[in-house]
Amino acid sequence: MQWWCAATGLPWTWSWQWYPGVHLVLLAIAAGWWSLGTAQRWPRRPWRPFVLGWVALLVTFDWPLGKLGAGYLASVHTLQFLLLTLVVGLCLLHSVPVEGWLALAPEGSRARRVLRWLARPLPGLLCYNALVLVTHVPGVVDVAMTSQLGTMAIDFAWLLAGLFLWWPIVAPTAFRCLGVWGTVGYIFGATIVPTLPAMMMVFSDWPLYRLYELAPRVSIHFSANQDIQLAGLSMKIFGDIPLWIAAAIVFFVRSEMERDLPDS
Repeated sequence: MQWWCAATGLPWTWSWQWYPGVHLVLLAIAAGWWSLGTAQRWPRRPWRPFVLGWVALLVTFDWPLGKLGAGYLASVHTLQFLLLTLVVGLCLLHSVPVEGWLALAPEGSRARRVLRWLARPLPGLLCYNALVLVTHVPGVVDVAMTSQLGTMAIDFAWLLAGLFLWWPIVAPTAFRCLGVWGTVGYIFGATIVPTLPAMMMVFSDWPLYRLYELAPRVSIHFSANQDIQLAGLSMKIFGDIPLWIAAAIVFFVRSEMERDLPDS
């Protein structure tokens, strides 16, 4: 029995497979969120972002996406990357209310200083881009995805990258360091580095990853080259759109909020 999705080299089958490790992790996340809210006595529980993020985690890690992305289709692996960084990371940050963040990092605490530092643009971009680049290096992917621990490490690296990416954008006012234009510039900067692996996949004359090139084909009508090119296009197009939407929301909503503030 596999506890986490990993490449096996076996022919693809649509038979359902249970991955106990995935469900244990998801149960632990749900229990941790509930316990945190109970301990801090949140006046309200942000159910919607938590449920959306939790369901997105289940879809990303579990069968069939987890198995397809781990050892059959690079395009599905890219879909997992997009879900973890652009959807799950954002939802998990929003699943803790402002009161929860303030309780986790009281004024003057080391946690407050760390969260304020992470809300700066340079740490956010460096951490996010470093994780994105390292986890898309062919040598890393080809080795890591053949083991359950390696696949799990890449999955959680992408989840961590999503938290780093979104924190400077959605951090509560007490932690936020960027103004409207600074946030828009930060979002633009976050779209640059992921373009490199995306374009390499799109314009490569051969599949970049030996794992997906040699994987058993899910469909004989969908070649390894087409799979890699679709992965690159998806990473660029669907990776940028949510960020530009976020930039538009920041510009219009926060600008309006700043105009409504009374003059000091």
